[in-house]
Amino acid sequence: MRPEAAPSEGRPWAHGPGRPKDIPETAVILNQRIIARENLDSSVPAALKLKKRIKRFALDNELDHLPIGDIVSVALDEWLTTRGF
Repeated sequence: MRPEAAPSEGRPWAHGPGRPKDIPETAVILNQRIIARENLDSSVPAALKLKKRIKRFALDNELDHLPIGDIVSVALDEWLTTRGF
């Protein structure tokens, strides 16, 4: 499967006009002391066992808190930017 193709469709994803100029880089935002946040509700495929893997990662790295929101922010921002949004 091509990375730009939707799993349920045979056509490529639409490519946007580019990352909007008024959106700062993710690292700039995540390095701020106070960050305004919004909730993003999403379900993920159970077969990927993401919850279990995240817990294992945190335990193996002796982390009390894993910033899931920051990780999701980086991943989604990269995904959208790559596609021109």
